[in-house]
Amino acid sequence: MSLYDVIGKSYAQTRRSDPRITEKLLEILAPSQAATIADIGAGTGSYALVLAECGYRVFAIEPSATMRRQAKSHPAIQWIDAFADNLPLPDGSVDAAIIMLAFHHFQDYRQALREIHRIAGDGKIVLFTYDPEKISSFWLTQYFPSLVADVQATFLTIPRLIFEIEAIANVAVNVVKFPLPNDLSDSFAAVGWARPELYLNSDIRNGISSFANIAENELNQGLANLYKDLETGCDSLVSKSR
Repeated sequence: MSLYDVIGKSYAQTRRSDPRITEKLLEILAPSQAATIADIGAGTGSYALVLAECGYRVFAIEPSATMRRQAKSHPAIQWIDAFADNLPLPDGSVDAAIIMLAFHHFQDYRQALREIHRIAGDGKIVLFTYDPEKISSFWLTQYFPSLVADVQATFLTIPRLIFEIEAIANVAVNVVKFPLPNDLSDSFAAVGWARPELYLNSDIRNGISSFANIAENELNQGLANLYKDLETGCDSLVSKSR
């Protein structure tokens, strides 16, 4: 059973595509003249839907039945129940592939990269991820300290990720930084960096895998402390979230 079969029941409500992210994604994809795109770890298909509405044909690949059930149907989207390390698509069958905050869930990321490179050939592979070297300076870790170890163990550093991709795909990797807006509509783990109150919402936390790994006592204590600081207008919290 996929993790998101357990925690992802309200995923479509909180993990909506963000227009700034989709704008950057389309900007990166456009020069390639891609027609068919594989969305690996598509979740509930929020970004697949945007691509389909822009005229792309999309293979939305997602192993969680809970996630697939929440997806909006579109004639240009074909849903595939599969894991990234064993893609049931022919060699060179897509013009590009995207992985939107899903790479850290791949059990065998090297095999997944080989599979993605196999189906995309010389096409672009766009990977949206988080730099784990930033986590220790994120104010949220003062409330939930175990996030540091969890993120550092789960996400590859950017240099390591570049090395792995270049070794398997034999192409140069271009890193595009994406400064996070303070009003994200895609509620991933950093969504509340400037809106701390969002982390008090259980629906938002349930769409963030890192929160599923926090021990119950740490979670409850962290939420209580965060609530207290928000109620009292804690200066340190306010300054860090600006």
